Amino acid sequence: EMDGAIVMLQEAMDQGHIRAAAFVGCIYYWGQGVAIDHPRAMATYKVSAEGGDAVCQWMVGSMYYDGEGADVDYAQALPWIEKAAAQDHLNAVGQLGVMYYQGEGVTPSWRRAREYFERGIEL
Repeated sequence: EMDGAIVMLQEAMDQGHIRAAAFVGCIYYWGQGVAIDHPRAMATYKVSAEGGDAVCQWMVGSMYYDGEGADVDYAQALPWIEKAAAQDHLNAVGQLGVMYYQGEGVTPSWRRAREYFERGIEL
């Protein structure tokens, strides 16, 4: 049953439907009817992220940040999280605040951290 859904979503993804890639990413990230496979989830999330999907941009960034599906890599995480934050993705905005507060992949800046936290409150 899930195999059929994945095949259909994969076909849609291959035809350029970026939301289908997001669904496939979720299936593998959370292990919905399949084994959890973070590298595969990241690969499919990237398809949707490259198409401009803010949720998937944040997921790719977070996966690099947390080392899920790839080694921890703040330099790879930052641009994806920034792209999502530029679209007012609340989690991405908050994560940038944390990154600036803790100096993870960026020069520590309490001022920048505060700006992101305040922006998150406004969202």
